[in-house]
Amino acid sequence: MARPEKNTVEYFPFLCDEGKKMFYIEETYGNDGFSTFIKILRELAKTDFHYLDLSKKTTLMFLSAKCKISTKTLESIINDLVDLDKFDKNLWIENKVIWCQDFIDSIQDAYNKRKNKCITYDGLLQHLCSLGVRKPNKSKSVVVINPQTILEETKLKKTIENRMSEFENSLQIYLKEFGKDLLNDFYLYWTEKKPNGKKMRFEMEKTFDIKRRLDRWNKNSFNKKHNNNNNHVMQ
Repeated sequence: MARPEKNTVEYFPFLCDEGKKMFYIEETYGNDGFSTFIKILRELAKTDFHYLDLSKKTTLMFLSAKCKISTKTLESIINDLVDLDKFDKNLWIENKVIWCQDFIDSIQDAYNKRKNKCITYDGLLQHLCSLGVRKPNKSKSVVVINPQTILEETKLKKTIENRMSEFENSLQIYLKEFGKDLLNDFYLYWTEKKPNGKKMRFEMEKTFDIKRRLDRWNKNSFNKKHNNNNNHVMQ
């Protein structure tokens, strides 16, 4: 009998260098701020798919009790961590869900030893929609390219124009984070296709995690290397 897939971890790495963000949290909230952040990471490690849904008051109360602080202080710390880009802003503001991409990146080694992969940001959006935590929204569609999935087979039947529109819509949630110029260059580059081609550049990738691709694009200033004077697509 096959062992069930495991979507939690027993440990996670923690850098000794505190950085400006942790300095601010500890300076503002004292040891409560630092210990709360660590305890949130511990909860992320122990929770299936590594996210915390605090939309229910009782769940927030339970976490505040574990952190030994008031719910008001807990929410204040989380809001600051969101503003400092430690936690995802969209998921927290819209759904009261904590997602830490830095944490996910830090535990990839653990999942490299497993058959199942660690959940991605786009995968989490799909998961939350299936649970009813988030409402499906066409303007926030998730693009995960995998030729072996039914989703991919369906997309191939759509026209190029429809698929380009869906790709553009999937970038809208990142407009505030990355700006329209970067998203425009990203869009123009990845929707490029060969003459008479049936697939765009991003559709020819085995996997395509939009958030990770955007982070790498921004970090390496790819938008400057692929600068294009075509009309902007982001409003």
